[in-house]
Amino acid sequence: MRITLSLLLAAGLAACSAPETETPEEETPVEAAAAETEAPAEEEAAEDVPAPPSQDIYLYALSWDGDTPALGDQIGRIGDEGYDNQPFFTSDGGVLYTSAGENGNTDIWRYDLASGESAQLTDTPDASEYSPKVPPSEGALSYLYQPPGGYAGNAYLADDGNANPRAAHALAPVGYYEFSADLRYVATFYLGEPDSGNPFTLQLIDRSTAPETVTQIAENPGRTFWRNPRGTGVYHSLADADGNHTVHYLDFRAAEDTPLFAMPEGVEDFVSAGLPTDGVAFLSTSNGQLVYWNGDAWTEAGDISALAGATRLAISPDLSVIAIVAEE
Repeated sequence: MRITLSLLLAAGLAACSAPETETPEEETPVEAAAAETEAPAEEEAAEDVPAPPSQDIYLYALSWDGDTPALGDQIGRIGDEGYDNQPFFTSDGGVLYTSAGENGNTDIWRYDLASGESAQLTDTPDASEYSPKVPPSEGALSYLYQPPGGYAGNAYLADDGNANPRAAHALAPVGYYEFSADLRYVATFYLGEPDSGNPFTLQLIDRSTAPETVTQIAENPGRTFWRNPRGTGVYHSLADADGNHTVHYLDFRAAEDTPLFAMPEGVEDFVSAGLPTDGVAFLSTSNGQLVYWNGDAWTEAGDISALAGATRLAISPDLSVIAIVAEE
């Protein structure tokens, strides 16, 4: 059951396109904004913007034998008709996610694992919020904010109830992000100018300087950013000229980016999680299977062939539930 706090639910799509060598997963708010600026009139632009894809978030039980995961039964599903994506588990038994409605914008919602109900956290009919997370400090919520008619925007921090929303950095527009544990740094998927023809880039922002210090790390980043719970960096991916992704580790303090291992062919989405054994688990999808990195190769952890078009993933803090985004 969805608890709607406003009769005017915003809609749209939250994500950014893949590198030019890849086929984009979905039409994005960035692409939609670019289309609007190119159209001679608002009415014509609206006709050119495709509807968001119909995607839901599927919840499965997850068990572990040491560092080895095993997929269990499906235990829930988040979403109504339309676009529901970008899950992020909270420590209080919830899942933050992005949901689209009818007017081309998105809002942030929270699903309660115990009750199965969803409540709206942001309500901005003319703007969009997406990529929700719980920041390590300085607020109860973070997300990407796209202003009305804008071309993406900045990562924002906000307090309980989305009070005091504020831009966390000046560099814009960005499509994905991750903060360091002390919030000094933020790694961003930088979109650049819509008509520049330049590739998307991974930019590291140091928020402690005035003005902020921005360092370009690499070109063609992926959309996955997961902070290392036991380190000072973020796991992400970079695409090669053929669109194949490799998992990298960006150390915030040293501004050094290290390649780790290749993703399954044709896949860019993964999730990382800290394990009780002090290790870090990496899970992804490949050919209808949930797979995990065993240190040498991607290994099957469970059958998800019932899901069509699986993409983004998230794991609960206690490692007992995995969320997988797929078609409705």
